[in-house]
Amino acid sequence: MRSSVRTRRIAVSAEDRERRRAGFTEHLTALVAESGAQSISAYVPLGNEPDVSGFLEWSRETGLRVLLPVSLPGHRIEWAVDTGARVEGRHGIAEPEGPRFGTEAAADLDLLIVPACAVDATGTRLGWGLGYYDRMLGSLRRRPPVYAVVDDEDVYPTLPRDAHDVPVTGAVTSTRILRFADLA
Repeated sequence: MRSSVRTRRIAVSAEDRERRRAGFTEHLTALVAESGAQSISAYVPLGNEPDVSGFLEWSRETGLRVLLPVSLPGHRIEWAVDTGARVEGRHGIAEPEGPRFGTEAAADLDLLIVPACAVDATGTRLGWGLGYYDRMLGSLRRRPPVYAVVDDEDVYPTLPRDAHDVPVTGAVTSTRILRFADLA
């Protein structure tokens, strides 16, 4: 499935990418407004991941506190505040410069926005196979609402769920916000 999602995302035209970028920005800003979030996590899109860069720009302009992930050995995540300054991190991913906060900093946020390969209607999130987000989510003493960002084509009726998989509260696509009821 990961391979087919990557292949499909690579084939998206530049015009469609820009249209989707605008849609992601619109729906992510709506989610933040609806939730009343003052502090969130997000991510810097890699390659053909859903482009949330417009949302990150909006967040900096409006003063929303955004923590971005910093990848550590052992498939762990720490956090740094998004100031717009980036350095190359592990796996070639652009990461924020600046002071770091431990994994547990995510527990004190109002909303977590995470990347995903796919999601299903029960909140199962399929990541990219390294387990960074499942480890982080599973370790939090308090878990804020978690929304995965995916293309509409990446929302499935069901996906396999392993014992270590942490379900998400909902998903944001370029056309809608989904909220999942079954989080068992």
